[in-house]
Formats: sequence, structure tokens, C-alpha cells
Amino acid sequence: MPQQDRHKERSIPIEFEFYDTLTALPRDARCSIVLLTCGNATIKINNHIRLLHSPCVLCLSPNDTIDLIYSENLSAKSFHFDPWYIKACLCFDNLEDSIEIEPEYTYDRIKLYMFTKHHEHFQGILSLTPQNYIHINELMLMIGAETFSQSDGFWTCRIRRMLRQLITYIFDIYADQRKLKMFEMPENHNPATLCAEYIHSHYAENITLSELCELVNLNRTSLNQRFKEQFSYTCMEYLLNYRLKISQELLSNTNMKISEIADNCGFKYDSYFIRQFTAKLGISPAAYRKNPLSYSSYDGKPIRKL
Repeated sequence: MPQQDRHKERSIPIEFEFYDTLTALPRDARCSIVLLTCGNATIKINNHIRLLHSPCVLCLSPNDTIDLIYSENLSAKSFHFDPWYIKACLCFDNLEDSIEIEPEYTYDRIKLYMFTKHHEHFQGILSLTPQNYIHINELMLMIGAETFSQSDGFWTCRIRRMLRQLITYIFDIYADQRKLKMFEMPENHNPATLCAEYIHSHYAENITLSELCELVNLNRTSLNQRFKEQFSYTCMEYLLNYRLKISQELLSNTNMKISEIADNCGFKYDSYFIRQFTAKLGISPAAYRKNPLSYSSYDGKPIRKL
């Protein structure tokens, strides 16, 4: 909802969230600056899976689509604004380069590229150094405080000035990372790596190959080929091995029942878990549990007696 001005009868096209959960993004008719201050998350943005690690900033427009898949210790704050709040001549209809605007406003439009020009390798996500984070967080906090306090009749002018400072600062980061080609496919955008990270977070759930294919927009053959090239196993082989590795740790370090371990590691039946554990590790779970320190860690091959 637009912010209501307590000093004049008008609404201002801005909103601030001190505790954003990334579940209501993007906002209609708004550009959004989202600062991830703590934790990490897996999101699906414009049909691309991306891993977010704090500190980072997201620059979104209404044309983006975003779904939160997983989060851990997530904390974020966000500011949402209509482009005309920066310059009265700017609107979502003229942010494309093909639309002519007055030359003196071109640079302001360019500074919104990080919101509007998203492609396969850049989805509006910018990693931050500690120094970047401190400065952006300080500006965000001041904008948020002024948004809610509206200390006098000039509060919107102060927010506009701070917002322009914030956008200019983030644009400099965007330009530097673009110059350094940091938007080319990094490791955590690799489909195989993304699927492996998803398995690490969701191994206790009912993961299917179709689900993994949908996450990274690849068919089964392509995904398994890329996954095997990187990890030496297909997706489902890797999932089974990872579950067995976790089960080995639980057998070694807890008093959980075999059936409880099977359930916590994503095995529907404890009989299937026992059969797979025995076949892959070369020893039954019960026998392994009697003297776990005498065996090597599972790496996809039968464990060795030390």
C-alpha cells in the first residue's frame, strides 16, 4: 500500500519493510531494493534457481517473478518505489531504451538497468562486501526510519535524496561487477551445483528427478549428463549416497532407532534403508553401529575397516 503522508492529504508511492520474508515479491508498480542481512535462501526468479547468501541485494521490477523455495535464518529489509518518485518523467512505460525521453534524463534511466535488464546470468542479485553492506544498510535504515516517522513536511524530500544516493551506490557496484564479468555463470548458478545444494537441504523429503529437472529447467537426460560430469553420479544416485552418508553419521552419533534414522534420511521404509545401507556400505546398519569408529566414512563405495 502507498505510504500516507501525515502532513498533507496525499499518498506517496513507496513502502518500506523492516522484516521482509521474500514471499510477497515483486510489488505491483514498484521497483524493489531488498537487502539480505542474515542467513541464506534458495529462490526461483524468472524460472532460474539462485542461491542467496547474505549480505547481498536484490533489485527487482514488477516484470520479475520470484518464489521462495527454502530459507535458513533469513532476515531482510526492503524498500519499494515507483520510478517517478526519483524523476517525475520516469515510468515503467518509458524505461526501455527504445522509448525516447529527454536526453538529460537518460542517466537516471540507465541507473535503473539493474532493476529492468535481467537475463540468464543476471537476475538483479548483487553480492556485497562488508563495506558495501555497512553503507547500504545504513542508508536503508535511515530511509526506513524517515518513512515511518515522517518527522516534518519535508520527509519525502529527504527520502528521495537518500534513495538517489542508495541507487547510485548500488549502481556503482552493478557497473563494477558487470565490468569484471561477474554476471557470467558462477558456480552457484550451475544447474548441477544447484541440484546438489537442493539435495543437501531437502534430502529428508520426497525428492524426485522431475522436481530437480523443473528447478533448473533441464530435461532428465541433460541434467543427469551435467550432474554426472560434475559429481560422477546421476542425480538420484547422488541423493541415495547423500542420504546414506547422513545415516552413517546418525548411527555413529545418536541413539535414534533404525526406523527413526530411515525416516529422518528420507527413506520411506526402514527395510529399504537397511537393504540399501548393507548393499552400498558393505555392512548392515546394526553391525556398523556396534563399532562405528572402526570404519571409514562413506564416499559412494563400500566402507573400509580401519
